[in-house]
Amino acid sequence: MALKLINNSEFLHLPKTGGSWVSKVLNVNNLVDSQAGGHKHADYDRLMNWRLCGNSKFILNAKINRAIEKAQRKFPSLDNLNKKSSAPYRFCFVRHPLSWYESWWKYMSGLGWNDWGEENDPVNWHPNSILNGLGSDDFNQFVSNVINKRPGYVSELYFAFTKPGINFIGKTENLSEDLMKVLDIQNLGYDKQAILDMNRVNVSKAKVKQPEWDPEIRSITMKLELPSLIHFDYLSDQEYLEMGITKRIPPHKSLYTRGD
Repeated sequence: MALKLINNSEFLHLPKTGGSWVSKVLNVNNLVDSQAGGHKHADYDRLMNWRLCGNSKFILNAKINRAIEKAQRKFPSLDNLNKKSSAPYRFCFVRHPLSWYESWWKYMSGLGWNDWGEENDPVNWHPNSILNGLGSDDFNQFVSNVINKRPGYVSELYFAFTKPGINFIGKTENLSEDLMKVLDIQNLGYDKQAILDMNRVNVSKAKVKQPEWDPEIRSITMKLELPSLIHFDYLSDQEYLEMGITKRIPPHKSLYTRGD
């Protein structure tokens, strides 16, 4: 499930982005208060619906805060009445879209391509249920299967977790550094050395070679995943030119970049 921390912030766990390791770090450092969202990989909408449908305290606080905000608009002198927002600080992690395909294929190759949840089933839900039945021993065939059924799938997955209201988006490629940064931002104490020394979690143990992209499949996938490649700043200057984009587009405002 999404994790609610001791300071009321929430960690949203995208599949195959290092979230199991992040969850372990948060638990080891005693930063987890409870679970939220009704599912380990609850996306933004599912988390919000769970809060509205299953958390009467949150509903009451939300109503109170809306009433205060309405009063503040009429009476500006009441600005100090509601300094603390009821909205929690939310953070998550993403990875390069092509790397996500590679990671999911290696992971599922080790599991035997079992199904995850069922499409359109509100109870037996999983964000990757749409990939059920698309597995293949051949990596490029797997990607082709996804392209044919759900072109731009990884971008769609990422955007389901990074809607307006997400405060911090880190990257799997810099997992330790980015996690420590978001904990520092929130003034949450942690054991830095323990984080640096902690082994990765839920990594595929199957003896599967690193997949090799067919150039054409890779080119098609890059084009289809262009929204997330731009949104999360994964395009190099050369790739911008190859895509025919002459102006660099600002990434998601909540994306953490080194030096921030």
